[in-house]
Amino acid sequence: MTDVEEYLRDAAALAGLTPEDLLARVLHVEDGVFAEVVAAMDGPTKVLAARLDHEIRIRNPGLHYVMRSMFIGYRREGVTHSPLGERSQIFLSLIRNRSRLEVVLPADPQRVASMPNAQDLQGKGHHGVGNVRLLLSNDSEVDRFLRDFDDWLAPRS
Repeated sequence: MTDVEEYLRDAAALAGLTPEDLLARVLHVEDGVFAEVVAAMDGPTKVLAARLDHEIRIRNPGLHYVMRSMFIGYRREGVTHSPLGERSQIFLSLIRNRSRLEVVLPADPQRVASMPNAQDLQGKGHHGVGNVRLLLSNDSEVDRFLRDFDDWLAPRS
């Protein structure tokens, strides 16, 4: 048994869980938090949001959701406290919208200048954290987002 397996077994036993249940909790798999976010979305938007959430979580095990009334923020595990607060640590925001999947990123707006369904939010009031908004309305747009922003979505070392 490796040290990691032993740690997982001991932590699960202490919490009264199976190792699988402990991992599901750590990875936010079916913990209900994200279900609350997508509950008001229409069917197609909910499917896209769930797919995007899954892709973000597999790239960032142990991430934290930052729940706000107008958006859900994604914050990576292990980020130290910032004097600016947790808002400055959010690397992606998913806007709560019934019929559109809107993603806001604290990325350089020049990066999306030629992308369809992208908007530079600099100097404009908006929800979420960042200066770039992308509207993702189908699987191919989610695929393009994942491909074009893979370096942004992956954990930084």
